[in-house]
Amino acid sequence: MIKGIFKIALLAGLFFSATSAHALQSYIFTQDGFAGGGSITGSFAGNDLNSDGFIQGAIFNAGGLSEITSFSVSWSGNDTIPAFSHTSSDLTFFSFDTAKSTLGQVNPEGIATNWFGLTGYQYLTGQGVNSYNGSYVVNAETLVNVETFGLINVAPVTSVPLPGAAWLFGPALLSVFRLKRRSA
Repeated sequence: MIKGIFKIALLAGLFFSATSAHALQSYIFTQDGFAGGGSITGSFAGNDLNSDGFIQGAIFNAGGLSEITSFSVSWSGNDTIPAFSHTSSDLTFFSFDTAKSTLGQVNPEGIATNWFGLTGYQYLTGQGVNSYNGSYVVNAETLVNVETFGLINVAPVTSVPLPGAAWLFGPALLSVFRLKRRSA
């Protein structure tokens, strides 16, 4: 009887300890309303490592882009700025409040790609970048840009993260059954 209770407690402990404190969070985002047409689509993933409610990072901070694990953004293009795409290698600044479904309306939120670039294209948005809610797509060489005050809509990607210690649960369960067979 006591062995049975012990086994159940052991299995429950292993199962419930198999959770990840900082599960990877994945999101997609969109933005439209730019002068002359065009839209932004993108995705990012990251971990709120310091539990402050933000996924963030900047290449000029000591921690760099440490909470960002992946990033991509695409501009569909219009008559003023042609289509382009950026990845995490172009990301200069990023900050997102994980409790919200929009990005950029409060400081320090925002996204900046190729922020210090003198050629190519830039995507600059949010209070943390522009000090107001506006968003720009910019030709860095000519400084020609298109602007919007449209919201950046963010939606979590619905995926079930694998708990951090799930790989322990299967072997532990097999060990208990082996012990049961040996004692029988």
